[in-house]
Amino acid sequence: MSAAATQSTVPLYHEGKRFWQELVDECKRHVQGINSAAVARGIALDSLVQIQPGPDIHMYKTGYPATDVKALLSFMPWGPVIQCIIAGARDAEHRLLTCEFEMPVARDLDGETVAVFDEGRSFSPLEVASYLTQPFRGCFRNIPLPCGRDQQ
Repeated sequence: MSAAATQSTVPLYHEGKRFWQELVDECKRHVQGINSAAVARGIALDSLVQIQPGPDIHMYKTGYPATDVKALLSFMPWGPVIQCIIAGARDAEHRLLTCEFEMPVARDLDGETVAVFDEGRSFSPLEVASYLTQPFRGCFRNIPLPCGRDQQ
């Protein structure tokens, strides 16, 4: 059996791919909004949040305080799962605790495709992107950053 045939039999395969693409787009909007607010307050271009293109989501800010956020869509036999790692450092001597978690992609009671987090909280792609970009607020403490649909 080919890999494509195997993947298409995973529950929620197409919904997971669609959710992932919406999440990638939302993360890009969030990063753009954060960077726009930072530039407006005089932050140098080399100190902005970067988002690296690829099959996963990799957002990072170099320099201190530093933050690194990675997310990857994986397909398990029971369905799609978003695997996340958030790390960072306040300065060279103070690393932040690395946080690793998973968000299974599922259908909510109303039929919407959502990411399930913590104790069954269901998140839309916008809400997952907001959650994944929250750690960057610590990199720009004195700058009010946009949130939600206020990005840009």
